[in-house]
Amino acid sequence: MFLIAGCSNEQATGNVVKSQPTTSPATSQGDIKLGWIGPLTGEAASFGQNALAGATLAVNEINAQGGINGRQIKLITEDDKCSAAGVSAMQKLVNANNVDAIVGPACSASAGPAVPIAVQAGTPVMMFSASAPGLTALGDRVFRVYPSDSFQGKEAAKFMFETLGARKVAIAYVQNDWGLGIQKVFAEEFKRLGGQVLTVESSAQGTIDFRTEIAKIKNLDVDAVYSPLYVQDGVAFVKQAKEAGLNVPLVGGDGWTAEEFLKSGQTEGAIFTVAKIDEPEAFKARVHAVKGFESVDANLFASLGYDAVKVTAAAMQRAGTTDKVKVTEQLYKTSYRGISSPSIEFDSEGDMKVAVYEVKQVRNNGAVPYQG
Repeated sequence: MFLIAGCSNEQATGNVVKSQPTTSPATSQGDIKLGWIGPLTGEAASFGQNALAGATLAVNEINAQGGINGRQIKLITEDDKCSAAGVSAMQKLVNANNVDAIVGPACSASAGPAVPIAVQAGTPVMMFSASAPGLTALGDRVFRVYPSDSFQGKEAAKFMFETLGARKVAIAYVQNDWGLGIQKVFAEEFKRLGGQVLTVESSAQGTIDFRTEIAKIKNLDVDAVYSPLYVQDGVAFVKQAKEAGLNVPLVGGDGWTAEEFLKSGQTEGAIFTVAKIDEPEAFKARVHAVKGFESVDANLFASLGYDAVKVTAAAMQRAGTTDKVKVTEQLYKTSYRGISSPSIEFDSEGDMKVAVYEVKQVRNNGAVPYQG
């Protein structure tokens, strides 16, 4: 793996940087404070535990090689529970800890309300999996190493129309930044392809009773249901759909890759889309060797958490400072060969330039490629 000290895997791409606020004073002494925010408890704790394991590995490697411009990284972590609790977590990192940059959040439900706090303070944010389409538009210093749902929603529509042969669908989505964004993209693309959306049902995050919505959908005689719901909600929806005899394909989003969804014992056969993220076995072994994370079942979030730190640190190394404007300028110039992706580059909005998706299905408490 290429390490930050050498920066041998970094090249400028010449991206145009959007207008930036006035430069703030840079700190030249002491540790670099890197904030980390993600779910360490709650319905998606496996996301956060993996991402933190990857982030910790990255910090350990960088510090072992002398840090960034001779300064060590101090990782300061906050639990956002994959929810609006991200607001208080972000406020603490930005206002109390005065961090130099933020890695996270994982979930759009946290990122939507929390990221504007960092934007207002001028703090660079590198999200590792929050994917709602509008998040990078919140400010000039917001980036992510995971593709926007502007890609995922279209891929789901194409899969359901072309592979499943669905022509009439229902949508049941979680009413937060992630659900709102992805279902809108899906609906527009599905209709463009020639399909019909017969009903759109929304529910608050944490809903566990979908019987009314399922009964309505069943009476419409749809070919499939697009159900971008969060983990707990998704488990309840799939279980109750089966109990009601709604025997059509149920297709969710990347939230369903969570261990809590796969291993629930209730979701066999559920289908979901997820960005193709590399998870090399050699890398997993390095994650398992990190103190405190020996028992983590390393998955794609470990790769994403690792790369989010490495990309941020590399920008600081090139900038020669933690000045937030100069670091942001370097982030736009990123060209990084990561663990999660062989090519991490950002467009003028801070989004990944390249996105590849795959479709998976729950089988025997795990996820396997969809085979029909």
